[in-house]
Amino acid sequence: MLPVWEVLALLGLGFCAGMIGGLIGIGGGVITIPALTFLLGRDIHLAQAASMNVVAFVAIPASIRHWKQGELETRLLRYIVPFGIVGIILGVFANNVVSGYWMGKLFGIFLLYVIFMNVMRLISRVREPGKKDTIISVQRGGVIGSAAGFGAGLLGVGGGLITVPLSQKVSRLTLPHAIAISSGLMCFTSIVGAVTKDLTLSSIVDGTGKPLLLSDAMQIAVCLFPMAMVGAWMGARLTHILPVQWIRMVFILVLFVAAAKYLSSW
Repeated sequence: MLPVWEVLALLGLGFCAGMIGGLIGIGGGVITIPALTFLLGRDIHLAQAASMNVVAFVAIPASIRHWKQGELETRLLRYIVPFGIVGIILGVFANNVVSGYWMGKLFGIFLLYVIFMNVMRLISRVREPGKKDTIISVQRGGVIGSAAGFGAGLLGVGGGLITVPLSQKVSRLTLPHAIAISSGLMCFTSIVGAVTKDLTLSSIVDGTGKPLLLSDAMQIAVCLFPMAMVGAWMGARLTHILPVQWIRMVFILVLFVAAAKYLSSW
């Protein structure tokens, strides 16, 4: 049984992760995983398992919001999802054998790249893609889905940090459309990824040599998801109200905080 203060902390963490996740199209793992590992002292694999079980509760309400706003490009989503599902299963198995230390460093380096790319977009005068610039094909959907799915499974996150910039680059989506696609993809991959991670969690041992328990991960997840759903619904609404540049600045800020956490113990 978790102490009351920890339950309250997890509820607040869930809201923050959901709000940011809904706003910028991520599952919230870059918020929950560092918080669980650095602030609450949980094993990174346990934190990833808890996070993956919460992602769907962030993605589904956000996707409904995006769909109602007419921003969800379902023609592209149907090509991305199958590749994303296969990718996340492979990614979870890779996650289970990769050292948590090196996994964090790899993730931090990737975040630095995404930060650089978005800063360049923020200060550049190059025109943002419009709806007419969108390119949809099976091949492009395969690239986006495979990379996002595998990355999500490997790092224990929703995959939005990969899906959003990659779909902008590969399919020329606008930022709001890329965020909507990311949320839509996570509705499917997060469930498959969470089940795969849950079924294999006991094969991983913590720093003391004891196997990780699914019950511990689920206890954390149950405290996170109620407020994560509320936050995601509110964040997704703000996506279509705030200017694109504001959203990009929030995106950069979130990535910077996460990258600093993962790389600080290099």
